[in-house]
Amino acid sequence: MPKFIPRQRKQRHRQQQQAANTATDTNAAEIAPLSKSEKEARKEKLREELRAQHPKISAKKQKRLDKYIDNKLKKEENTALLKKLAQSRVEVTGLQSSKELGKRKRDDDGEPPRQKVDVADGRNEPEWSSDESDDELPRTKTEPIGKTATSADQGSSNVMNGIGLKRPLELGPDGFPILKKRKRASKPTPAATLNEVPWEGFGSEDETKDGNPSSVDESESEEKGEDSGSESESDDSTTQESDDNDSEDGAEEGEEEEDDDDDEDEDEDEESTADGRIKPRQSAFKSWAQQQINDIVGFKPTTGPITSEPQPVISASALPVRDRATEEEPLPLELQVTEGNPYRKAFSVQVDRPEEVQEARLKLPVVGEEQKIMEAIHNNSAIVIWGATGSGKTTQLPQFLFEAGYGNPESGNPGMIGVTQPRRVAAVSMAKRVGDELGQFSSQVSYQIRFESTATSKTAVKFMTDGILIREIAEDFSLSKYSIIVIDEAHERSVNTDILIGMVSRIVDLRKNMSEEDPSVKPLKLVVMSATLRISDFTQNPSLFRQGPPPLVQAEGRQYPVSVHFARRTHRDYVEEAFRKVSRGHRKLPPGAILVFLTGQNEIRQLSKRLKQAFKPTQRGEVAQAKVQISANEAPLEAEDLEIGEVDVSNTADYEDDDSDLEITGLDDPEEDEEFDVGEEGEEAMDSSTKVHVLPLYSQLPTKEQLRVFEPPPEGSRMIVLATNVAETSLTIPSVRYVFDCGRAKEKQYDLETGVQKFQIDWISKASANQRAGRAGRTGPGHCYRLYSSAIYEGEFAEYTDPEILRTPIEGVVLQMKSMGLHNVINFPFPTPPSRKGITKAEKLLKNLGALSADGKITHIGNSLSTYPLSPRFGKMVFVGHQHGCMPYVISLVAALAVGDLFVAENQIDPVGKESTEDNGVYRNSDRLEDTAREKRHKDYARAHRLFSKHDDNSDALKYLSAICAYGYASDGDSFCEKMFLRAKALKEAAQLRRQLTDIVRNNNPGLIAAYQPRLPEPTEKQVKALKQIVTAGFIDNVAIRADLAPVPPEMQRTPKRAIDVPYLTLFRSRDGPSKELNEKAVFVHPTSVIAKLSPKEMPQYIIFSHLQQSAPSVVAGDAPKIRMYPLVTPSGLQLSALAHGTPLIEYGKPIGKIEQLDGVPERRACFVIPSLVGEVGSTGWPLPAKKVIQRKDLKQGWIIEKFTT
Repeated sequence: MPKFIPRQRKQRHRQQQQAANTATDTNAAEIAPLSKSEKEARKEKLREELRAQHPKISAKKQKRLDKYIDNKLKKEENTALLKKLAQSRVEVTGLQSSKELGKRKRDDDGEPPRQKVDVADGRNEPEWSSDESDDELPRTKTEPIGKTATSADQGSSNVMNGIGLKRPLELGPDGFPILKKRKRASKPTPAATLNEVPWEGFGSEDETKDGNPSSVDESESEEKGEDSGSESESDDSTTQESDDNDSEDGAEEGEEEEDDDDDEDEDEDEESTADGRIKPRQSAFKSWAQQQINDIVGFKPTTGPITSEPQPVISASALPVRDRATEEEPLPLELQVTEGNPYRKAFSVQVDRPEEVQEARLKLPVVGEEQKIMEAIHNNSAIVIWGATGSGKTTQLPQFLFEAGYGNPESGNPGMIGVTQPRRVAAVSMAKRVGDELGQFSSQVSYQIRFESTATSKTAVKFMTDGILIREIAEDFSLSKYSIIVIDEAHERSVNTDILIGMVSRIVDLRKNMSEEDPSVKPLKLVVMSATLRISDFTQNPSLFRQGPPPLVQAEGRQYPVSVHFARRTHRDYVEEAFRKVSRGHRKLPPGAILVFLTGQNEIRQLSKRLKQAFKPTQRGEVAQAKVQISANEAPLEAEDLEIGEVDVSNTADYEDDDSDLEITGLDDPEEDEEFDVGEEGEEAMDSSTKVHVLPLYSQLPTKEQLRVFEPPPEGSRMIVLATNVAETSLTIPSVRYVFDCGRAKEKQYDLETGVQKFQIDWISKASANQRAGRAGRTGPGHCYRLYSSAIYEGEFAEYTDPEILRTPIEGVVLQMKSMGLHNVINFPFPTPPSRKGITKAEKLLKNLGALSADGKITHIGNSLSTYPLSPRFGKMVFVGHQHGCMPYVISLVAALAVGDLFVAENQIDPVGKESTEDNGVYRNSDRLEDTAREKRHKDYARAHRLFSKHDDNSDALKYLSAICAYGYASDGDSFCEKMFLRAKALKEAAQLRRQLTDIVRNNNPGLIAAYQPRLPEPTEKQVKALKQIVTAGFIDNVAIRADLAPVPPEMQRTPKRAIDVPYLTLFRSRDGPSKELNEKAVFVHPTSVIAKLSPKEMPQYIIFSHLQQSAPSVVAGDAPKIRMYPLVTPSGLQLSALAHGTPLIEYGKPIGKIEQLDGVPERRACFVIPSLVGEVGSTGWPLPAKKVIQRKDLKQGWIIEKFTT
């Protein structure tokens, strides 16, 4: 076998020869670039010249000047280089425009040019040589570059072997050599077909490397039969075309070297048509896409026969008509007709809106999706609309429906448009907004919230809270008044919203079946709207929508961009940080309202006070209240005043310090100031002397005060809204451009095991944070300043908030389900099913109240309780309240307890003290007068509470009854509430609930109560005793016994000195896990209770309480937070024994003492037994006073109590 000798590479050999033949002229002139020092000197010279013209210049303009100098130096260098190049003469005949790069050059006959002659170096006779095995290719005369060849059929020259026998190239009249063109074998032209050739798929990587998938196949077909390895040319030629041809030859020999000019290869391999026109390039992707479309519609293209003869041109009119499927893309899911009527009658309502309203609507993103949304609603019985904050879905969707005929008696959907909101303020404000935008039809838009309604017989669009619709379902399960239900803000996942979605999803199926049986009954449609992407609980819940998942329609999000600014550090005292940031923002930000998110009313009042002290307020005579230092153990823990969490001693400093409000300039952090540099061109920051228009917004604020945020602020002022999470959704406050988010919220947390409630301040979810940021982008571009770092946001914030049904008691939900005939509550189509532990606890409570039997079925008591819009406890009070003519008082008491928070806390009643920073602690006469007024105020407060407790100074329930009855006598309710330290909004709501409950009781039992009377006479002593027992019946399981009087008293570490320190033990455990210390397992009386004024020895043995609440932790380190109970009444042991009879809470022991046998059959006896209250299974009960009973013997159950004799 001969020794392997590697073949010489032509490209490498050619490059070596070129390098050897190229001579370098050492005397040629070079253009040396400027050195670095020369460039710096030139730059400095230009800088000095320009600075002399402008002596004063800012840092920003200095940067622009340096950039200008660099550009000028580059331009000078380029100019010098061009001047040098202009002195040399270059032949430009062989050059072409850069615009023509990448384009194919062809001759008149359609053939691409095979050779190009490079004459730039002045040589007209390129040398051609070949190896002994090479044949001379036929060549044709070519015209200079830029002109087309005129001779297409030159004869081929004789093939000569050997270098010495090759004659030189012939020259033309213009001096250029005559190059023979290599003639390509013509390919047969395919016959004209009506369809494209089916695409066979993408080629290999090698075939598509040059961007033309068909070029390789064509080349192979043309050169078939030729020995590609027999051609090899020497590259002494100076033409660029020779390089390209050699590269092509090298590639044909198997070498994988890249060509210098891919476009030239394309020109050689591209074929042209017979008439000289270029055949359009076929796109591989387009062919594949067309084939996929043909497969979908069922069309199979055919290929005509391929002939070499030219085919006649067929006119379009002569083509035969062929039936084929319509090539249309399939409709998206939301537009497909699934359950709708494709032949529905068109109907519309013309609405004439003011021009400014129409312009504002057109800017909302959801308006552009109107057709898609309405088609989805028409074609489906239920849909889910996802639209991020600011899309305008809440206000525009009802208008879409109204214009489409929903709610119009003459249309095919005559029922009303029902829109639910989770909050009352949102329902009222949205109804007003939609009414204004509907122009002449504003009278057909109404709202209904608890105790207030504007609905009439002409109402077409009705906004309401979700609780209102649930009550309507209880009265009319088919919702015959409605044609469509829109459940808004479903992402909040409140208990009522979840129940409503489950109920309406079943009513939709019911109405569909009813419409099939009776055409006069129209189907009901359901629209669920959510502002977050957490919609899988709705769309992927098979138990919720049995017909399959509803289509999801996405609307664009917020209409204006919102820039989010995170804090560099997260401060524990976020109220102080909010004051610092808002103050700086007010001084530095351009005009625009500011919305600040805080956690509660107390923080809002505190920040409002500091802002009004630091800046000029617009409200005359409004100054914040003075702060009162009280112990954490004695502080009233109300819904908006309780703050839970570890107390930072450094944050308990008095905010009224003399130096706290001084504005010191020059200390602002420049980096922090950058985030406030948000003004557009032409915008300037507001003057620091601009007044502030500070407005609060929280749930307990009267509706009239809440609506003040929608009014424009006084001229020359900036509006600052301090709000809780009530402003997080639905509301669009005009002119809000900046949002300051503390990132926290105060939420009521409920322990399913112990029933203990606590208000916990904790981080919000990321979805809520985005909702808050969206408030700044509703009416224009905005900015959100988050008072926490991005690390906290990513590490501590959950994606979504847990549904409310997983963290609240659900005994009302269970009772409602049982009354609807659903024995297994877990089978109800909840979007998120409640935990089995919560359902078990709720059923246990209902059994204790007698609403459920031992086997879990609803009783007649339970059916009665379900008719009241109250919790089961309050319903039980109404059920037994007809005794001794107590029904009017029971209804009043229930209304007061259901609303709650009737009394103003004592730490909020102090008169306003003068804030002075110049007195230096000097006690002046004005200070003495203020102290005197404060002392008188506290005396009036104590007198008012003594007056309300006159019927029983040991019962908080009767104090509530006195307050609501006294309010009924007041001619001016607001003045009365201010004088008697009552909350006007809470009393007004309780009075409305009282009227509503009276009407409900009268409808169900006309003989139990007379017509509503706002003024009730004082109850008699007998009625007072009966009322206390009625309250005990409703809260029979919420009972506590004094620890030292318990059957097994715990060890007392120290004797209590105050009533609020006396420990009590509850019937059911109040803490999870074993508790060793008494303070860990005991509960204590709340400081606001009337019995908190008693001495420790006067404390009653038993207390009935409304609920347990964990108090704020003490400032003293090591003290665990106590659990406080809110007392209602103090029953006796005999009362507990009588009221608990018939419930699982009572057990009777064996007879004691003498047993008296009675005559008759079955066997009967009279004896004394000791009843015991038993809570947890297996626990030791509380023995109650012995009672004499008559027992009879049952063959299965043994001795059972027939009746009580004492």
